[in-house]
Amino acid sequence: MLALAALLVFLCLALVGYAITGMSVKQQEDAESIRKRLYNTPIAAAERIAQPLLKDRRLSSIPALNRLLERFGPVKRLVQMIQQAGLTNRVGEVLLYIPLLASLGCLAGMLFTGNALISLVLTGLGGFIPLIVVRRKRNTRMRLFGEQLPDALDLLRAALQAGHSFVTALYVVADEFPDPIAEELRIVAEEMRLGMPTRDALYRLRNRVDDENLPILVVGLMVTQDIGGNLAEVLDNICHTIRERFKLLRDVQVMTAQGRLSGLVLTALPVLVAGLMFFLTPTYFRPMLESSKGLYMIGYALVSIVIGHLIIQRIVRIRV
Repeated sequence: MLALAALLVFLCLALVGYAITGMSVKQQEDAESIRKRLYNTPIAAAERIAQPLLKDRRLSSIPALNRLLERFGPVKRLVQMIQQAGLTNRVGEVLLYIPLLASLGCLAGMLFTGNALISLVLTGLGGFIPLIVVRRKRNTRMRLFGEQLPDALDLLRAALQAGHSFVTALYVVADEFPDPIAEELRIVAEEMRLGMPTRDALYRLRNRVDDENLPILVVGLMVTQDIGGNLAEVLDNICHTIRERFKLLRDVQVMTAQGRLSGLVLTALPVLVAGLMFFLTPTYFRPMLESSKGLYMIGYALVSIVIGHLIIQRIVRIRV
């Protein structure tokens, strides 16, 4: 009965999402048809001129959901995380994946195990999958940006010494390097070319990219712009500082490798042993799931594992 209910909930969510998406696409097609009819009017010509300057800041392509998300403050943090991950998805799409995958996890748990506790755990895991994917992509992109930054600053310094302006030098780096640093520096160059002050463009870059080396770069560029100086020499010193910081960070990672590996083993070992016992000897492990004391013990074990993992990660995390 519970499996049937989970299946019905999943189908309802899928159908509602399909219907909302269909209505949104229909509205966009109607708007596009009207825009094509008015293409040659003076207003449309002005819009075509301003189009490259405009950015679509909507949180969802569904108008009702967009208005709802604009009133919800905590969504801004998720929007920033999606931007830092370099994803083109709107925050509304990511949030709609949460109930869909949660209901799918509940359905899988009820169909394959028939246990309410396991279904609840799978529901929570399914709901967290979109957030985990976004966070993982964001961390990967930020790490890659940090690795590319010293070499990009070397090329930027060489372009300035060759006689290029700062904006042109940014375009040179953007053309020679891959993403993500090429995309971010191209955005900075475009904003400065369109008239945004250098200070504002660099501050926006610092908000888009969560890298601990960027404040050093921004402060150095701002000081050079305000009081003067040799910008190429300043970039050379900043690049040297960043490279030395990376060397120290790698030394710290080598020294803490044993602790991090021990934390992963101690965290994964109880879960793996419990899973093997459940599938290999279900009669031996079943009392843990059928009695209230067993459920309390499982809950206590999970909480203890999470707290221990966080403590170990806190110990081995050394900020450089």
